[in-house]
Amino acid sequence: MSETKKVCGIVMPISECDGLPTSHWKDVLNIVEVAAKDAGFTARLVSDTFESNLIHKEILQNIYNDDIVICDVSGRNPNVFFELGIRMATQKPTVIIKDDMTEYPFDTGPNRYIGYPRDLRHPKMEAFRIDLVAALEKSSEHSKENSFIGQLGPFQIPEVESKELPVGDIILQRLERLDRKLVSVAARASNNRIINDLRERAETFRWKKIGAKTVEVCVRSHFNTSVDNAISDILKTDAYCDLEISVKHLSSDHSHVKINGDAINERRFKADFEFSVENAIPF
Repeated sequence: MSETKKVCGIVMPISECDGLPTSHWKDVLNIVEVAAKDAGFTARLVSDTFESNLIHKEILQNIYNDDIVICDVSGRNPNVFFELGIRMATQKPTVIIKDDMTEYPFDTGPNRYIGYPRDLRHPKMEAFRIDLVAALEKSSEHSKENSFIGQLGPFQIPEVESKELPVGDIILQRLERLDRKLVSVAARASNNRIINDLRERAETFRWKKIGAKTVEVCVRSHFNTSVDNAISDILKTDAYCDLEISVKHLSSDHSHVKINGDAINERRFKADFEFSVENAIPF
């Protein structure tokens, strides 16, 4: 009975990224898969069988469980860095690669990456394949102390795997809580904008009813010509052509408008008047 091969998960861009087409990343993937197989692993993307760009529970489980992971940070793809961060936190074997056109994303020194030419020219790609095979064989034997985090110091990272709740579920729960918090923050920001808009409008237009068919509007922050043009436009409409409107300009951007007529009691009149002033030509 043959021995089951260890699994090498691959994290990398799989669609257009940094100006490079999907076909480019497929070529890189083929080379990486060959190197992984040469090192004695079964190679596959951690996202295999998933067509969406979303981070699924099964993908997280692969990142956590795979015996070793190759991560290509070329092009600085956000999903790649997210998945790399999760993998590094496990202190399990990880090999990072990048092309020669991508700057080092964080200050860890060139020795922590295996580089390859972005144009994928053969002589250098063959040397890259040999280096990658060697790194896979060496990294698969490393203990947690030799991991990326382990080399930074003696950290004690609590185990998150449990019989009751797998690590993938825990990570997804925390992501969902973060998402809810972001939605809440966005909602509060939207509500604040609405409140501020209402306050500004209330300061711009002050309405005072002085009779059953008469109102007076104090208009601020709009030029006299804007108010005059708005009144002219309103009186040209069929709905408000019978109104009697007089205006007194107190300064260049402060006017009092007196309006008389049955139409002032129409539900839309107030909104129509304010809209006309705000959108009137100021000359």
